[in-house]
Amino acid sequence: MMNSESLPSNKENDSPLSIQEKESYKEVIETIGMSAEFILTNAVDSVLHIGRDGTIIKLNSIASAILGYEKTELSGKNIFSLIPVDYHFFIKARVPCSPEDGENEICCSKTEELFLLRFPDSDGVLNSYECIIFPYTEDDKVSFFLNMWIPDHSKNELFNKLKEAQGNYEALTETITEAVIMVDESFQILYANTSCKRVFGYSRDELIGSPFAMLFPAEVFSRYSSEFKKYFYMDSQEDQTVKKELEVLGRSKNRGVSPLEISFGNSRELEQRTIICIIRDISQRKNVERKLRYLAYHDKLTELGNRDLFHTDIEEFFRVYKSHQQLCGALLFLDLDGFKQVNDTLGHQAGDMLLISTAKRLRGLLRESDMIYRFGGDEFVILITKLNKQSDVELICRKILQVIQRSYNFEKNRQSHKVNIGVSIGVALLPNHGNDEETVTRQADLAMYKSKESGKNRFTIFSEELTLSAQNKWLIDQGLKTALVNQEMFLLYQPIVDKSGNISGVEALIRWNHPDQGLISPDEFIPSAEESGLIIPIGRWVLEHALLDIKELNRIMNRDLYVSANVSTRQLMAPDFPEIVDRAIKRSGIKLKNLRLELTESFIMESPDHSITVLEKLKEDHPGLKIVIDDFGKGYSSLHYLSRLPVDVIKIDRSFIKEIPADNNRKVINSIINLATSLDLGIVAEGIETEEQRDYPPLNSCQYMQGYLFSKPLTYKELLKFLNS
Repeated sequence: MMNSESLPSNKENDSPLSIQEKESYKEVIETIGMSAEFILTNAVDSVLHIGRDGTIIKLNSIASAILGYEKTELSGKNIFSLIPVDYHFFIKARVPCSPEDGENEICCSKTEELFLLRFPDSDGVLNSYECIIFPYTEDDKVSFFLNMWIPDHSKNELFNKLKEAQGNYEALTETITEAVIMVDESFQILYANTSCKRVFGYSRDELIGSPFAMLFPAEVFSRYSSEFKKYFYMDSQEDQTVKKELEVLGRSKNRGVSPLEISFGNSRELEQRTIICIIRDISQRKNVERKLRYLAYHDKLTELGNRDLFHTDIEEFFRVYKSHQQLCGALLFLDLDGFKQVNDTLGHQAGDMLLISTAKRLRGLLRESDMIYRFGGDEFVILITKLNKQSDVELICRKILQVIQRSYNFEKNRQSHKVNIGVSIGVALLPNHGNDEETVTRQADLAMYKSKESGKNRFTIFSEELTLSAQNKWLIDQGLKTALVNQEMFLLYQPIVDKSGNISGVEALIRWNHPDQGLISPDEFIPSAEESGLIIPIGRWVLEHALLDIKELNRIMNRDLYVSANVSTRQLMAPDFPEIVDRAIKRSGIKLKNLRLELTESFIMESPDHSITVLEKLKEDHPGLKIVIDDFGKGYSSLHYLSRLPVDVIKIDRSFIKEIPADNNRKVINSIINLATSLDLGIVAEGIETEEQRDYPPLNSCQYMQGYLFSKPLTYKELLKFLNS
């Protein structure tokens, strides 16, 4: 290092000094006690004098020439701001301790070790240098000399590359928390960082020289060893068939088996190829992923699968079916009957408990291979993946009906409540009724709605007739939107007679003359109007026109007939229904005694308390207006509610009249008449079509009768002629 005959040099072959010669510099410096200035002036190599904080105090002329800087450009700069971050570790690991450092201060022991350093020239181009650090103390201030040589590539190329690679690995791997392992082509571990202890429980010394296979269960390493080998030549995989990461099971020293994620890189410059494995323990991540997946694919309330899981499962079913044509299954759509009443009466907490109990009942009934989902509200879906014949699914549906019909018991406010509900089921057979998710869900949904329309608490297996029915319903739904505007709706009036056969009033009946489908029955379009909410404007139109017509008819005929107008549940539940009735009465100027509002028994019992409140207000605001319960005996009203309802008249349902003169039917009719008489209610027998029905003795107590025996429904003009005759 010194330009002195007393110091060794190696000028004869014009090559850098040997490591042994460089090591002797430290002894000379310590022996002679040279000053920093003397060392810089007499050095034959590039030398930088650097403070412990990395500040370049001074450099010699050789360093200035080799590095490509003027001395003033480097003096005062911090070496850590010049060299790449990856190389900071090498210098910091070799900075000598200061006398001020306490006894407990940990000092590095790599001061005299040779290392490689990348240093930029004045143009920013990085060059490689072989370096060694010598400590230097002057006036109790510790600093160091950084001696730099250009490596002799002709003699030590492999050595230099190995040293540089080793330095890079050491710097990088000790700054990260993942385990880093270098493996050769025989799967021997060449290098391991200290983080391997945290991931695998093995120290560096235990790993280096050991087989890579020790970090995996035997069957896992056997399965993936051929995959690992691909990473030694990953640079040649231009088609990118090799994954950048692998997820495998690893084996630690103490904790057993855990999931790992391994990222790979390889050395392309060495004669013997190696791969670098960056290994992460992903146990926690997998646990989080499992929890998130469960939350994403399951209903929080019932813990059943949700729509997303159903989508995944049924897609898998059809995928398997493509290769196993003998596979058969079924899709069941379930909708609870009466769930809304439980929610409205007992509250949402009771409704939630009912849903949870229903989920448990279904789980206990079905096989492990059958999958259950909740789509929201009271809708459940069952995917049956193994089915031998159609009769099997019919048996399953019957069992579901039985298990849901069992009473549900709830505690609310320390009171026990017993609830009974039903379930409507729609069935699509797989793949008979479709071989894709969209088709079979639509078919099962159609079948379920058919069960609802057919009286609920039953199951329906899809048929093509349901598709035609659905298409017809769609046409009706679309046509309803413009039916009133296009004046396609009209009213008919069916006379209601007293005991003497004189006409006392009429019932207003709406009809629809569709431009394409012709005359459509109310039984077809009223449910659609209810479902869409269009029943509210339609009901308002009926009420207004019926009142105007009866007012005009009474004026022309000098009569005092009443008109009975039907009111649906949706109308009664509308907040502005009392105002609608009030406006219709005022607009027509009709006498209040000439107006009757008809509500079916089942409609009223959907929300009895609300019905009572609204009807009481109507009668209070309009004294003389009468309320009629239509289809009485067909619903399930209790005496408690019936006694509270502000009702004036009941109509015996036509189904009982049709069964005359059956003995059992006589008992039912007598019971209804006795009940109405005890409550001081008027009675109308509707559906009278024969003289036998008219003269049936139990009906002698009825004040009014209505039916085709007396008159069919008539238009306004036909009604005028009928009254005149």
